[in-house]
Amino acid sequence: KVIQDPVCYFSLNGDSGFLESPGYPKPYVVSRDCCYDVRRPDEGVCGISLTVEGLDVGVQNPDTGACSTDYLSLPSCAPESGTRICGNTTGQVYEYLYQPSAQSIRFVFHTGDVRAGHLGFRIKYEQLRSCPGPYQTQDTPISVIPGTRGSPCYTRINDLKGSINTPYFPKLYPNNLDCVYEFIRASDSFCGVRMQSVHFEMSPAINTIFGGACTDFLHLPSCGFLCGNIDFSWVVEFQPGAASLKFHFHSDEERGFNGFRITFEQVTEC
Repeated sequence: KVIQDPVCYFSLNGDSGFLESPGYPKPYVVSRDCCYDVRRPDEGVCGISLTVEGLDVGVQNPDTGACSTDYLSLPSCAPESGTRICGNTTGQVYEYLYQPSAQSIRFVFHTGDVRAGHLGFRIKYEQLRSCPGPYQTQDTPISVIPGTRGSPCYTRINDLKGSINTPYFPKLYPNNLDCVYEFIRASDSFCGVRMQSVHFEMSPAINTIFGGACTDFLHLPSCGFLCGNIDFSWVVEFQPGAASLKFHFHSDEERGFNGFRITFEQVTEC
């Protein structure tokens, strides 16, 4: 059983500092979820960068890169599993954005029930006052929907539950489109949005020397890109104090696909 340890909570302030596993560089304890809140100094700060200086956490799958037992992750990303940091490679740099009006970014250090003597992590963070785009920003571009009288492709979602879809779903979505879906947090008692795909079909990822790349995609800014044919069910968490969270849909100049329909529900348990 994993224990959410109220003692294992860290609030980090300042323009820069370090996230460290408890007792680092001594081996960390097992079966714990530890919480790290990196506090936002002011609204002029748009995100943070992480630089991994020391890492000995769990074991990373050599084929998929997946982390399944011990890892540091960002629950406000989707999929959360794509943000997990584990293994023993150092030098990686990550950048993440604050959600609208968020007071901090929360990371969770999860450890499984196997005691393997791993030493943990030391990661430097720096607050960012410049977050260059076009996709590393909360102010993503918004297109006019073709075939309408100038309607912007922006959906403000105040409902607690419902569904979202690409324009003209289930018909092909238009080319060269940028859409924003903004989930407005009903109150602080709601911790996240549960999302489940009903249908999800976009152009498949293309192979590059750096791995797969999406040309049409859905994503949370600064998080992973979703494309191709996938099924999913997950909870995306609001960052502490956040007023909303935004998803961005982008299509390129090539032929469109059917797109997506996704059901959602704001939840009080994450």
